[in-house]
Amino acid sequence: MSIRRIDILAHADFHGQFREDSENPGLSRFFSAVETIRSKNPQATLLLDAGDESKCLWKGKPVYKGLDLIKTDAMVLGNHEFDAGRKDLESYISYAKDFFPMLCANVIYKDNKQLINDTEPYAILNREGIKIGILGLSSSYTPNIVEKSAFADFEMTDTVETIRRNVMLMRKQGAEIIILLTHFPFYPDETGELFEVFKQIKDLDIDVFIGGHIPGDYGAVKDDCAIVKAGFHGVSLGHVTLYFDDVLRKTVEKKAEIIDVLNGPYGHDEKIDAFVKEVCEDYEPYFNDVIAEAKEDIIMHLSEESPMGDLLSDAFRDSAKTDFAYFNCTCCGRLIPKGNITRYSIQKAMAFNDYLFVTEMKGSDLYDLFELIHKPEIFGSNANLMFSGLKVKIDHTRPYGNKVVWIKDYDDNTIDPDRIFTVATSRYMSSGGNETGSFTERFTFRKLDLLAHDAIADYFIKKSVIVPQMDNRYEFIGKPENDNSPW
Repeated sequence: MSIRRIDILAHADFHGQFREDSENPGLSRFFSAVETIRSKNPQATLLLDAGDESKCLWKGKPVYKGLDLIKTDAMVLGNHEFDAGRKDLESYISYAKDFFPMLCANVIYKDNKQLINDTEPYAILNREGIKIGILGLSSSYTPNIVEKSAFADFEMTDTVETIRRNVMLMRKQGAEIIILLTHFPFYPDETGELFEVFKQIKDLDIDVFIGGHIPGDYGAVKDDCAIVKAGFHGVSLGHVTLYFDDVLRKTVEKKAEIIDVLNGPYGHDEKIDAFVKEVCEDYEPYFNDVIAEAKEDIIMHLSEESPMGDLLSDAFRDSAKTDFAYFNCTCCGRLIPKGNITRYSIQKAMAFNDYLFVTEMKGSDLYDLFELIHKPEIFGSNANLMFSGLKVKIDHTRPYGNKVVWIKDYDDNTIDPDRIFTVATSRYMSSGGNETGSFTERFTFRKLDLLAHDAIADYFIKKSVIVPQMDNRYEFIGKPENDNSPW
């Protein structure tokens, strides 16, 4: 009996974090971690990318060139690949497809029901005489977490039906190992989209199921399927080992683990270092322009009030000159480190550089907004809001529809339901992002000539020295019943 070994390396949400810093290993050290595994089994190691590469300063060609340099074998589209709309998406894919297969089986054009130009539903790769089928699937949440206009030309197909149909096609073409390369989120308690889908397709005998979209590493074999989720700026790497029996023509053993890249003994690659330097040189002002000083780490919490959430939302309200400002916490990083704050610190703290939009809302509308955000199904997928200009008390022990206890102004007066407030938010949230479309469709938003990063920078320059603090603008009774926030 001859047993062949297949190594599968998987990561998601690298977000083009090519530069090494205290929080990220950078592309060069990440590549060294990959090569450490690949060098032991060079003919039968795959590197698979589970999506979300386009949310970074150097969008487009540099991102995919970097992925090619680290020898990526296939990539699936994540939600952030759609952020810039159809034209840019098609341009990215057209460029990247010459490096590796761009996979996406479950997003089609609305008008002709065809797959996105230059994508494939799956790829079948031959390693050591073994045919490996890799099916690519974007998250079904994508239409709700991408700006509405950016996804307007597309629609999702039924996830389970798409999997069943394509797995059958891959097997007809001789695939002996089946991998689902997805951007599906899931949580350590084995809930979330990936596990919801997995329960419905166990009969298909999938060998490997790869997820993404949210931080939090996972590597385990469940019901004879190796399931992994790792990455986020390259800090980790999912590693699946399959042992394939040449006689039985099937996988007879599976292992799954997570490799700690950030804290691992991984060095630099000269060629990758040169590439990173070339990509980054036009952005030196972001890295070196000191605009303020943080006296302590400025921490972000996605499900409750935090110093960073208060600071950023204050910056937006101040710059937009409105009564109230709100933004999604899911666009925020973990912290702004103590010490010098540069423009790059802002880019890492606030991933999106949307234009700000303004409108008017009644006090009763703001009650509806906070009630909607705390709907358990929405809160579980999108976390909370950061906001400025008012104080809010939420009772999580109450049922949805009755969670908002009160909303007050900073003078401690309960707001009048008919009072008119000027409101600022991002382009993304004004378009109904984070599943708020049923709310935002009531209003007409006006675009300001002001980008988020500029608004924050102007505010930080004005403050000069920042001491992290909170003002208790967000009171809770109990805890959210569906809190999946990673930080």
